[in-house]
Amino acid sequence: MSTVFGVSCVLSVIAVAGTVAMGTELLLHEQRAEVAADIAAISAATAHAYGNGEACVVAESFVHANGAHMDDCRVDGDDVSVNVTVGIRHAHAVAGPVE
Repeated sequence: MSTVFGVSCVLSVIAVAGTVAMGTELLLHEQRAEVAADIAAISAATAHAYGNGEACVVAESFVHANGAHMDDCRVDGDDVSVNVTVGIRHAHAVAGPVE
């Protein structure tokens, strides 16, 4: 009986540790996606405002440098909108001049 209880306790600890590890990975992916989207949108909006290259090409280079995948990039007037994915987490950012 005590062996079964011991094995059950060990399996429970392993299950909890696995759940915590997966949750931590999801949080890290979410943070990486948000950072990649933010920096890409800001960089692209700056490039667009100063005419230093194609905004979405600039955005994509920053997205890839941050280990993410760019799903979409759009220039709408002076604003640049970027959608990014890391793992299963998605992030969206918009940047442009302050009005």
